[in-house]
Formats: sequence, C-alpha cells, structure tokens
Amino acid sequence: MSALLALALGAAFAAEPAHYHPNDVAKASKVFGGVAEAMAPAFDDRQGRIAALGDDLAELELGVALLGPLAPADLTAWSEKTRRKVVGETLRLQKHVDLLQEDYARVFGAAVTRALPTVGKGYDLKECGATGVLAMMGKKNCPGVDLNGTLAAALDKDAALAKELADIATVEWPTFTAPTAPQPVVALTGTTRWVSGGAVAEALIAGRVKARQDALESQLDRLMPDEPTEADVAAGKKLKADYLAKLGADGEVLRAALVEALGRAEKKGGPAQVGWCANPANLGGCPGGDVTATVLAALAADKKFAKGISALTAE
Repeated sequence: MSALLALALGAAFAAEPAHYHPNDVAKASKVFGGVAEAMAPAFDDRQGRIAALGDDLAELELGVALLGPLAPADLTAWSEKTRRKVVGETLRLQKHVDLLQEDYARVFGAAVTRALPTVGKGYDLKECGATGVLAMMGKKNCPGVDLNGTLAAALDKDAALAKELADIATVEWPTFTAPTAPQPVVALTGTTRWVSGGAVAEALIAGRVKARQDALESQLDRLMPDEPTEADVAAGKKLKADYLAKLGADGEVLRAALVEALGRAEKKGGPAQVGWCANPANLGGCPGGDVTATVLAALAADKKFAKGISALTAE
C-alpha cells in the first residue's frame, strides 16, 4: 500500500471530533438544575439573615464607638461577643456550602466519567470550554460535535447519581439564631427614653463616618499581605484602635451638641430624660421608649445644633 493511500484511508476512518465541558454539561442537566433550585432557598435565607446581621453589627459597633470612654464595659463586651458569634456563624455557613459544593462536584465528576465511554463512542472527544474574551462573547471555538446536551441527558438517567444527590440533599443546613439581649441606655439628659446611636449617626454625620471607614479600609488594604504575620495583625489592630478612638472623639462633639439641643427641645415640650442606645433593635435594643424619630425631627429645625456639629459635617 502506498503512503498516499495509507494517509487517505487513515483520514477516512479517523474518529469524528467532538467536545464537552463539565460546566456546560451541568447547565444542560435537568437533575443539576433541580439541585440548584432546591438548595437556593436555604442558602438565600441564611445569606440574607447573615447580611442583615452584618448591618446590625456595624450599627452596634458604631453606636459603641461614638460613646468613646463613656461606653459601659458590659456594652463593649456585648458588642465584641456578638461580633464573634456572627463571624463564627458566617464561617460555619461557608464551610457547609463549601462541603456541599465539593460533594456535588465529586458525584457529578464521577457520573460524567461513567457516561463518557458510551456517549463519546466513535468520537475523538475532547474537553473544551470557552474562556477569556470568547466566554464573554458567548462563543466556545471548540472543534466538532457538541456533546454537552447528550452527556447531560445521560446524567439525568443515571440512577447512581440520583441516589447520591438524594443522599447529599438530606444533609441538614446549620441552624442560626441571632444573639439578642437588651443593653443599658447611656445617659444624655437621662435614661427613661433613648435615641438610636446608629440611626442618629446615619442621619447626621454619615459622611464623616464613611470617610473614617474608607480611610481604615484603605490603610488595611495597603498593610495586609495575602498571608499576614503576627506583626501585620498587630499593626492592623492598632489601625482599628486608632479608627475607634477617632470615632469616639467625633461622638464627644456630637453628644455634647445633642445634650444642649435636647435641653432646648425639652423646654418646648420635647421628650425629657433621653439617653443613647447603641444596641440595634434586632439585637435586643434597649429598655425604655424610642424617641429617635421625634428627636431627629426637632434637630432638623435647630440651627444651634447644626452649628454645634458643623465640624463633623463639613465637606
């Protein structure tokens, strides 16, 4: 047989090129679509609760920080304990999700491996998927027949895969209960009623607080390497302490102007015996009456108060 004839016969009997990619197979699989739908509500619920608690934690930390040295030791301890609790629950949720993803990837990979010999029979089958610019354009640029849908259909009929997925679905999600405990009111003109420290700060000095937060984040980004040493962590804690001290100084100015404004408002029939509540309602709040809305409305019309906090509101 001539070399030319051999090449011609080889080309004639060469396997037809085909391609697949695990990500595309998963997208086409009805079974995996059902898994995603089943898992989403539990995941979204816990993510949403933790995100909301993150907002509450930020409000709590701000409310305590603005009290500076006036913050009671028990309140400061509550803030730190609650932060550790929520961070721990966040890590526990993330670990659960990571383990689920690992389990799903493992059984999915095994099912693909089982299906490849049958689905790919007669093909020169290659794993191929879009990356970079092609992925953004929705193009794969992969050779031959697209077997992603065929593989997905095979997986959807795989009884072993169905059983493994059912077993994974029985794993219980971690429960999560937000810590709640009423915290004492810190006196401004009294402690019978209170304003929410976080709400007051958000309404009156949000720009100042954000500038402080942005500065801290920028400093930490510059300081912290991917694998921080003990010295890096200690330096980060020093930056955080400086940030809290600056907020305490801002709080002293704010609270002094607030005490004077509350005195003026009380003479006009406004609420008396008003204190500062650093603890958000979702974390247990504070005992007594919430007069935040009433006080903020009075402050909006108080020009002396605006002048008193002008250093905190200047651009």
